[in-house]
Amino acid sequence: MTSPLLPILSIASPDDAKAIAELKVICWRDAYKGLMPTASLEGLDALDEEPHWRDWLADEASGLLARLLWLDDVLIGYGLAGPMRLGDRPGKEIEADGELYALYIHPDFQRRTHGRTLLSSLIEALILEGYRQVGMWMIGGNIRAEQFYLKLGAEEVTKRVEIHHGRITYREKGWIWRDLPKLSARLTLRPV
Repeated sequence: MTSPLLPILSIASPDDAKAIAELKVICWRDAYKGLMPTASLEGLDALDEEPHWRDWLADEASGLLARLLWLDDVLIGYGLAGPMRLGDRPGKEIEADGELYALYIHPDFQRRTHGRTLLSSLIEALILEGYRQVGMWMIGGNIRAEQFYLKLGAEEVTKRVEIHHGRITYREKGWIWRDLPKLSARLTLRPV
């Protein structure tokens, strides 16, 4: 009898740009179906996304913490965090020093603790970098994600009415965890 494959965590590099871009397209089409225009989601193109990912992952000054989750040689999840981005949300910024930029798991691998594994790795990295709290912006109406974050103690702190991402427009909500060690302990103690 063979044992099931265990996922492997890794730190992302510019060489992972293509795999991340491909997974982003899959995850966005699944997570945001009905929340964004179908034509916009269908118009997402991994080839267009790849240069952005390669540049961001190569930018050592950005403070980006990027973690990947692999099953065999297939990327099944990615998570990104770093310093809170300021200036593009006048009057609505989240008062946190860190930000969770993204946490995505391939739809075929959700609800198996993979998101928890990625988030735990990112929170540990943020704590090691000296961050005390972490905020995030999430597309409104993504009920699965909201339930996941609420179970982990996230507080909704603000709403952002409209965001433009290329040709796509959507609504966002702001969330925060005010105590990273407490979140880290919660991730370690019980499954979500």
